[in-house]
Amino acid sequence: MDLDSIAAELYAGSREEFTGRRNELAAEARKAGDRDLAARVKELRKPTSAAWLTNRLVTAHPDEVEELTELGGSLRQAHRDLASDDIRELSHRRREQINHMLGLAREVARSEGVAMSESITREIESSLEAAVAGEEAAAQLAAAQLSTALTPDMTDMWLMAATASPPKDREKPKPKPEKKSKKAPVHDELAAKRAEAERRRQEERRHAEERAKRTAAERDAAERELAELEEEAEELGTRVENLEIELAKLKQKHREVRKAAAAAEKALEKATSAAGAADRALSSLR
Repeated sequence: MDLDSIAAELYAGSREEFTGRRNELAAEARKAGDRDLAARVKELRKPTSAAWLTNRLVTAHPDEVEELTELGGSLRQAHRDLASDDIRELSHRRREQINHMLGLAREVARSEGVAMSESITREIESSLEAAVAGEEAAAQLAAAQLSTALTPDMTDMWLMAATASPPKDREKPKPKPEKKSKKAPVHDELAAKRAEAERRRQEERRHAEERAKRTAAERDAAERELAELEEEAEELGTRVENLEIELAKLKQKHREVRKAAAAAEKALEKATSAAGAADRALSSLR
């Protein structure tokens, strides 16, 4: 028994049974003397509904996932090569593939008997986008062991370029004739305004990225907290069930004791009555 096989079993299994089964496997590892493995198993987090459904999607449609991640690699390469036409075409294919996979996710949700809400749809889409954006996220998605949704790295500027219209190739400005040099001040003023506009645009983009990172971090923290609360609730539910079983046993034992006490009391009454009859018999013989 190793961590990889345990994680594969847990994340491929029922979400409702995740915590109980994880605790069982951790107890088995501890009983076998592998306390380090037991601790690492206990650290495996119960997947959110969106992460669990994403794992199911990956397991059910591995070919589509592979196609998406390969498309992401091609898109990143096209961005590095500044291949505008390729970026435009691959971006279109990326959108089509993600929409196709969201449709497959709805089919998986129906087959599993769960509802695919708008928030779950957004989180699944976020994981798919992240797999397109980076190799590490693609590997995490393909492993089908997500506990929370993946988030695209907003510092990857290639993704912003891929989702927007690719910039047109700009021609180098032709040198102006000397006779037009008198317009240099106007040209310098326009250049300064453009530089200021570009600076402001970059500043706004930086602030937007920071806000997106904060939002993603807050969402991830909320998801982890929710998963932990759900896990605690399940553990408390298990403890309540065990206590109810123990209470039922105690009640049964109490009933048996009372029944035995009543029988003993009747036997005592009979013995007392018999002893009285015996005393009377002896008295009559004297």
